[in-house]
Amino acid sequence: MVSARIVVSLALLLLVGSAEAVARSKPPGPVERGHAVARRVCAGCHAIDAGEESANPRAPGFATREMRHTAGLAGRVADLTRAGHYGMPPLDLTPQDVSDVVAYIESLTAEGDGDA
Repeated sequence: MVSARIVVSLALLLLVGSAEAVARSKPPGPVERGHAVARRVCAGCHAIDAGEESANPRAPGFATREMRHTAGLAGRVADLTRAGHYGMPPLDLTPQDVSDVVAYIESLTAEGDGDA
């Protein structure tokens, strides 16, 4: 006959395995979605990851102080993508895309801040 200790152990293993599967299948959050949008739309010119060089020298990297405005970043990204800016063409981003890209930019440690 199977002991209660073995049954409890197996039940715990199943619960832990189920919790890990749920954690792995969790939908991406704003930062992950923003990184995906940035990779798809912005990476041709901007360095979207810290420590990278921008393909276009006039396009600031996302981890630079220049890109990390603490006030009004969402409005600035929305305006720049809608109207374009200098050599940047207008882009068709949804409000959710803008919000997610801002979340991603804000998640980066600014280069030169001493926090890296």
